[in-house]
Amino acid sequence: MTTLTRSQVQERNRRTVLGTARDSFLRDGYVATSLARVAREAGFTTGIVYSSFGSKADLALGVAEGLQTEQIAALGNRVRGVASPDDVLEHVRAWAVEANESGWVRFELELLLDTIGDSRLAAAQTARQSAAVTQAAMVVRSLVMTEGLDDETLETLAEAAVDYAIGVAIR
Repeated sequence: MTTLTRSQVQERNRRTVLGTARDSFLRDGYVATSLARVAREAGFTTGIVYSSFGSKADLALGVAEGLQTEQIAALGNRVRGVASPDDVLEHVRAWAVEANESGWVRFELELLLDTIGDSRLAAAQTARQSAAVTQAAMVVRSLVMTEGLDDETLETLAEAAVDYAIGVAIR
C-alpha cells in the first residue's frame, strides 16, 4: 500500500470538503450551510476545513467555480447542434429551469449577496463573472459562424447570453 504525502492528503481532504460543501450548498443554500456541518458531514474537524479554505465564503467560491464550469458546459451541451434561434432559446430556458431546480441559482445569489460588501470577495466574484463570459464565448463560437465577428462582438454576445440565462434562471 502506498503512503500518501502530506500534500496528497491535504489535496484529498480539500476535494472531499469541496464535494461535501457542494452537496450542502445545493441542497440547503449558502446561508443555511455552516462550516461545522460541512466538516461533520465530510468526516473532518472544523479546523481542517478552515485550514483548507480559510472561510465559508472562500469555500463557497471554490464550489461556485466548479459549478459554474459544470453549468456552462451543460448549457453548451443543451444548445450544441440546435438548428434555429428559437430552438436555442427554448433549450436555454430548459437549462435555466434545471439549473434553478438544482439549487445552483439560489446558492449563487446568496453567495453574491453575502460577499458584495467585501472588496476581496467581490473581486473574486468579478473574476468569476469574467471567466463565465469567456466560457460562454466558447459556446457562442460553437453556435454561430464567427467569420466577420470580432472577439469584442463575440464576447458581448457571450455576456448577453450569460446575463439572459441568469435572468431566466432567477425568474
